[in-house]
Amino acid sequence: MTDKEKVIAFEKYMREKGLDEETIKYNLLVVKLLISRVLLYFQETLETIDSFTFEEFTDMVSVIDSDLGGREGIPKILDAMMELTEFLKQNKFIKGGKIAHYKRMFNNVDYYLEKYDRLTGKRDDTKDFIKEITSNSFSSFVIKNCEDVNNYGFKTMILLEKILNDIPLEDYEKNEETEIFIKFLIYNNLVHYEKDVLEITKKGRALSRLDIDERYAGILYLMLFKTNWSLIVGNDNFDISKIKGILTSIFYNKEDVVINVKELIKVEEKNSIIEIATPRFRLASIEAMAKGGLILDLCFVNMGLLELSAKDGQLIYKATKLGKEIYKNLYKDVLYEIKNKIEFISSIIRDKKYEKAESKIFEFLMIYGGNNVVWDYLGQIFMIYKKYEEAYTVLKYAYDTSSKRGKAVKTILYHLVLVARKLKLTDEIEAYEEKLTGFER
Repeated sequence: MTDKEKVIAFEKYMREKGLDEETIKYNLLVVKLLISRVLLYFQETLETIDSFTFEEFTDMVSVIDSDLGGREGIPKILDAMMELTEFLKQNKFIKGGKIAHYKRMFNNVDYYLEKYDRLTGKRDDTKDFIKEITSNSFSSFVIKNCEDVNNYGFKTMILLEKILNDIPLEDYEKNEETEIFIKFLIYNNLVHYEKDVLEITKKGRALSRLDIDERYAGILYLMLFKTNWSLIVGNDNFDISKIKGILTSIFYNKEDVVINVKELIKVEEKNSIIEIATPRFRLASIEAMAKGGLILDLCFVNMGLLELSAKDGQLIYKATKLGKEIYKNLYKDVLYEIKNKIEFISSIIRDKKYEKAESKIFEFLMIYGGNNVVWDYLGQIFMIYKKYEEAYTVLKYAYDTSSKRGKAVKTILYHLVLVARKLKLTDEIEAYEEKLTGFER
């Protein structure tokens, strides 16, 4: 069901519930604005609203003032979202942890009232801002792990110190990366231009007075969680969570990845589907993103989380000691993302939107890597399209690299038998049927 169809069903739900006409009209307006102004932009749906997208929506003060009643409309907006949550829950569009996440997000009236006041300049939120960027669980973890780290020496932090203390930049520092970093600082209200002169804001001065570990953690938190980089780099499709997902899903349990450029070019076409899920391809895909390499350098390499080097025609990506700890910390969020993405893929397959499912599967593989459930979904789609060779390739790879335990492996084996029959692979049919029989004993 599309979001447009869900909105129609949502209106019917509210009428059957007996809500007054004014409330129905307002709630529909909130949901329609959320879809058109945010969800479509980030290619999300009413079933996949996350904190980031709702933050974007509640950042739109002009929309809230012109269409939704200004400050007094904030509680009504959240009531509308809670009503939507109940509708999505009853119709089984969302379940379990997603329901709890929605309720937590849309119950926090005081936070969004304070946020509105901050954005409209009705109160000085410097203390709250500093507390937020240094006392959250991620920043606290980072600070704890910085005890033996010289983060003064990281290039991005050197740049920060110069800008916040009005120290002239060297000629080699006057480049695109520095321009992007200044835009990042402006976005987070740490600096601003006054008659073409870069001035430090009250928030920027407060940040500069922090201990270096707190300063580092605060900047990293803003980079990874609070900044809409698509606005800064001028690319509507840019999303730092993709880079974060790639690096985290690789380096939370891996120290380095070596990429032989010649081997990367020589990948056989029949194995190209498998290749996109490999660490080397996923890392190379970051550089292929518009501004991807620049953001990789600014937020990861020059923040001391990743080291890049080249030797004998090979590119070496290596997690630093600090980086490895941070990727481990981030992995719990990535696991939550993986679960949600798989559930979403499953739902669009149930709706028989195979083309969209295939696109989402490839996107998943390019960010998070191989996953037995996802490989099986892709194999099924290829079978529907009668692409039996491709189906066999992905299902065989999934089985060969699996732990040989669990429901997913049994399903993969079942589909392998079906595909082997279609391809008339006599030996393989016998082998996989035997394995499947053994699995069912």
